[in-house]
Amino acid sequence: MMNELVPNRRVLAVDDNLTVLEDFRKILAADRPAEHMAQARAALFGIQTESTPEVSFELQCVAQGQEGYELARIAVENGRPFAVAFVDMRMPGGWDGLETIERLWEVDSGIQIVICTAFSDHPWDEIRSRVGQNDKLLILQKPFSTIEVTQLASALSRKWDLGCQVGRHVNELSVLVAERTAALQFANGELEKTVTQLKAAQKEIMQQNEVLEQLASRDPLTGCMNRRTLFLQFEEALKLTHERKTELSCVMVDIDRFKRINDKFGHGVGDQAIQAVARTLTAGLRLEDLVGRYGGEEFCLIFPNTSLAEAGELADRLRVRVENEAGRGVRTVAELTITISCGVASTALGAKTLLELVDQADKALYAAKEGGRNCVMVLEPIGDGANAFDQFEPQVRRITPRVSSPPASR
Repeated sequence: MMNELVPNRRVLAVDDNLTVLEDFRKILAADRPAEHMAQARAALFGIQTESTPEVSFELQCVAQGQEGYELARIAVENGRPFAVAFVDMRMPGGWDGLETIERLWEVDSGIQIVICTAFSDHPWDEIRSRVGQNDKLLILQKPFSTIEVTQLASALSRKWDLGCQVGRHVNELSVLVAERTAALQFANGELEKTVTQLKAAQKEIMQQNEVLEQLASRDPLTGCMNRRTLFLQFEEALKLTHERKTELSCVMVDIDRFKRINDKFGHGVGDQAIQAVARTLTAGLRLEDLVGRYGGEEFCLIFPNTSLAEAGELADRLRVRVENEAGRGVRTVAELTITISCGVASTALGAKTLLELVDQADKALYAAKEGGRNCVMVLEPIGDGANAFDQFEPQVRRITPRVSSPPASR
């Protein structure tokens, strides 16, 4: 077992893609001159801060599950087990990710594991049926970001340390109770101290689990639901909509001319613009509505129990709010105007799956961008008086009133 005073930061990465393994090395095994960074911050901003040593990980990378299993077995035998393992789901030519996980837990039941997978690889129900409900297992969706990998490795290795501390405290407590009870000389003060330490460790584990849940479900830049979590919530809302025979609307949102913002002001300002739009959209939603970052500068909004007409009005109010407020959220650029284009569709058009509904909303979004941007377009059924030959495709209708002189944007 690892020394109690030395944190376990040993990490195993199993992926048949050498590029991905190199990414893990750059993220987890690169040198981090913390002291130099602290000095640089002090020189730039005039703020003296205590230097905090960066977390240093001991990383080992292999290309197949069998190799990972052997490393984990040897590590346990040598009393230096891995705290965390990042395991790819698809590894042709050997064990897949699920089998690798099962084998790793055979030799090391305490290792914390992160499955690295695309959204479509394996449904969660299939994964859970193979490995069971386990708080030592998380999913990291590809492509992943540096902050996701770093935070997962830090939080899970800390969780591993805390689990060992809890185990030691429990064992020590059992021994104390047995000895002191038999001899009627149990030290109540020591017992209370040990119990307090145990509760504190358990509380910290719960807090770490909450952090991990946030990391697994939220987009790190905006704090909105990430795409995987949005799709899970979307599926549930769509299921209820079909069961209750109500109407659900979907809105696809795109930041207008976002590339110009990046090109003119830099990616840092671009990130601030995305964050400002996310805050404005979230502030304008109702309690039952859902918002998630779909990718890049795109967002997806879900309006349960909302008709197509109501959704169009809601989307246009959000469009106006973004135009009036979002630019002020980018404090590094004065008087920046940010606008959005929106495409709206609803289950009234007959969509049975979320991808079908998103595709319909995307068509309306495309029409909004083609129609001059900073507007809302809805995809709606053809009216009763339409030509019979046109009945196969719905029509796009503009919600936003046209203005003779649209506001200039920087």
